[in-house]
Amino acid sequence: MMTTTPSRQRGMSMISWAVVLIVVAILGTAAFRMVPAYMEHNTISTTIRSLLQDSKTALMSPSEIRAGIDKRFTINQVNVIRVDDLVIVKEGGVLTVSTDYEVREPMFYNVSIVMTFKDEFKKDVRQ
Repeated sequence: MMTTTPSRQRGMSMISWAVVLIVVAILGTAAFRMVPAYMEHNTISTTIRSLLQDSKTALMSPSEIRAGIDKRFTINQVNVIRVDDLVIVKEGGVLTVSTDYEVREPMFYNVSIVMTFKDEFKKDVRQ
């Protein structure tokens, strides 16, 4: 006498596919909303680093440094932070430029993505 075992189903059901597609859509939307903020953060960091690498920076006052960063922000179309939001300190032969800001991007309804950026750039200006 032969006994047969019932065959097992393989693969995902329609409900499983729907859940996977919803998760992928939410994550894709989040990534789509986050990429511009990270690109602008990279532009801000590069702008400040390039100004600090300039040999003339050691002779500049904090207000002149602020004006130089403002020009570079205008050229690079940085809109998420103003130059007045930067903390520029020249103390003990070390120039420090600090940023601390957040970006909020709406996802849907009352759900938003919040990205916080906090950096500190230093340069030894002693000669």
